[in-house]
Amino acid sequence: MSVGQCRSNMSNQTNTAAQLAAFVELVVQRLALAQDVAAAKHASGEPVDDPIREHQILQSAACALNATRVDYGVGVQFFRDQIEANKMIQCGLLHRWDRHPQEIPASIPNLAAEIRPKLDRITTQIVQQFNCIEEIPRFGAEEITEVIDGRLSAMSPERQLPGLYRHAAIFAMRSLCTS
Repeated sequence: MSVGQCRSNMSNQTNTAAQLAAFVELVVQRLALAQDVAAAKHASGEPVDDPIREHQILQSAACALNATRVDYGVGVQFFRDQIEANKMIQCGLLHRWDRHPQEIPASIPNLAAEIRPKLDRITTQIVQQFNCIEEIPRFGAEEITEVIDGRLSAMSPERQLPGLYRHAAIFAMRSLCTS
């Protein structure tokens, strides 16, 4: 079963570790696309901020969250945090590439045709994950950081600025944090 689909009895499950792992997996998958987004925006000259696209994502997520049993406000905030975390990585990479242009990826994927459909699929999987639970799970900051560190250690080595990805992933999970 893929991440984003309900694991058996996830809505009744008390195993918050599995819930945390599922959310972290989706967050990391989404953040892994930030380098591609940054490269595409660098090549096209588009700014990092895209209020129209961000509004579309939030509206779509908000509509989908209405059908779930979770706290709507926390769910929408979770999606806002995903957008901001992705922008955090994009800004960091663009700043780095201004100083080190030789590090700009040679292959630039098409933002609209290649990257956004992947982001949209992950957004759908996150909504599905929220749909699998009765209430928003809350995790301790140390617990979140530990799972993120474990997942990021398996991330592709060609990703630049791994510390920034860690910081962004922790930020992206903040609405599910107890402290």
